[in-house]
Amino acid sequence: MEGLKAILAGKKVLGRTLGYLRPYIRWQFLGLFITVISAGAGLAQPWVNHILIDKVLLEGNVPLLKTVMLFFTGAVLLQTGAGMAGTYLFTWMSNRAANDLRAALHRKIQMLSVAFAERRKTGDIMSCFTSDVPVMQGLYSSIFVTLLTEAVRFAVVLAVMLRINPRLTLIALPSIPVFAVLLALTGGIIKRASRDVQERRADFNALLQEQLAGLRTSAAYGLDASQAEGFRGAMTTLLSSRLRLTLKGFIFNAGSLAATAGMILVLYLGGLEVIHGRMQLGVLIAFSGYFGMLFGPVGSFAGAAGQVLQAVGAGERVLAILDTPETIRESPKTVKLKNPSGLVEFRDVYFAYPGGNPVLRGLSFRVEPGETVAVAGESGSGKTTMVSLLLRFHDPDRGEILLDGRPLGDYTLSSLRGNMGVVLQEPFLFGGTIMDNILLGRPGASKKEVEAAARAAYAHHFITGLHGGYQARTGERGALLSGGQRQRIALARVFLRNPKLVILDEATSALDRESEEYVKEALRNLLRDRTCIIIAHRESTLEGVDRIIRLPGDGAGPLQAPPPPGGNRMRKGPGGGPP
Repeated sequence: MEGLKAILAGKKVLGRTLGYLRPYIRWQFLGLFITVISAGAGLAQPWVNHILIDKVLLEGNVPLLKTVMLFFTGAVLLQTGAGMAGTYLFTWMSNRAANDLRAALHRKIQMLSVAFAERRKTGDIMSCFTSDVPVMQGLYSSIFVTLLTEAVRFAVVLAVMLRINPRLTLIALPSIPVFAVLLALTGGIIKRASRDVQERRADFNALLQEQLAGLRTSAAYGLDASQAEGFRGAMTTLLSSRLRLTLKGFIFNAGSLAATAGMILVLYLGGLEVIHGRMQLGVLIAFSGYFGMLFGPVGSFAGAAGQVLQAVGAGERVLAILDTPETIRESPKTVKLKNPSGLVEFRDVYFAYPGGNPVLRGLSFRVEPGETVAVAGESGSGKTTMVSLLLRFHDPDRGEILLDGRPLGDYTLSSLRGNMGVVLQEPFLFGGTIMDNILLGRPGASKKEVEAAARAAYAHHFITGLHGGYQARTGERGALLSGGQRQRIALARVFLRNPKLVILDEATSALDRESEEYVKEALRNLLRDRTCIIIAHRESTLEGVDRIIRLPGDGAGPLQAPPPPGGNRMRKGPGGGPP
């Protein structure tokens, strides 16, 4: 009974999974009608064999031969046409429903906090899209309609066989309880083996994604052999898992052995009936044909049961993400942030990552509108965490963060982040064109606005020198551009957004001297009349800011340094620089 228990235990998963078919229910009924027609037409062949042998060939009835052939041709054409139409319809429905599920999964991941993505491997999340959803898609195809159709076929074939020869028909019946017992005993094993395959595939995808992302590091440290060994190990583990699933799936094939044994017995006893004149040869041939059809539905039930169990295992993984509570939520009373002044306040903020020690303890400070503040501290003191809280990637455990005198939670996430510009030490570029990447700052901006932003970021000159100009491809993660070029495109993105609050995470530390000069000139333009928080990892970054906030390594906070001599040189210094 383990298999039946496994199916019953997964009924909620099945119900929610099949819920994505609800918009296509009318098409589902149409597909059922078409499939029944195709299945009905397929029942004609054994009876045609009976008429052809007993009424045509043995009696030499030429006119009946023409009639039988026309009928048989029509039945074949009807079965083929209806079968193709049903296959196309169910393919369309299953892909639409699967795409709806993928879209729901994608929306959920987008709504979840960045903390969720930080806890899960990218390859593991990708596996839900590339492996789990396709397994679940089997439920959206003709599986349940096929089961219904096969059940009707089974009943009709059994009725015909009983009418032909009740005694021989009874030989076929033991296969049904045999299959039921096998399903009850092995279904749970198949489900667990399927879930193990999905998990091993997710591990493999995660390892592959990680190795591809770290090709440069692997080459630099000569890790080719160890990486290859790890890759082979992951492949071997996945292969072993798949082979175990295949071997355990063979248990269902025991039904085919029962069918073969039954067929042998039917042919032997039926042959004796023909020899002794108690049955016509055509009837025996028709009966054996229907007998083979009787086990077709049994095989479909076995395959469908295994597929359902696999889908339950995959569905549990997908629904686990869909059911993940959203830690960063918008309340119904949120408002859009419009034209902020840039006043930022941290009030007694405490924060710790799940399962970790507190990173921030009682952090309090205030950044005035238009002020440039550097946040310095040892590694692990909470500088990057502070930025994540400001962007609402996380929410504080205690205390609050305010923008223009209101808690961040009072604003919609889109308007809050839309009024902030972030320039990271290693900017991320998507694998499109330069124009596409700059437009991320403000989708829908005109070409002139994009070029103006690029000029302000000292990027227009090098962009126009590239083959294709603004339509030049950046490569994956911007691999076709230098570090300085990527940084200036990231700055152009911020210029296009024109935010009141700018966050810089050591935007020049990884650049050569020439690129650094370009970027610094762009930053002088960017920081005019804006509130700026600079995450400082080295002392040179502290030059020219209005104020320095030092975070102690124990998470307590902060120690505010007086303004450096000369004030904010970065904002007040002369412009100019390379065009």
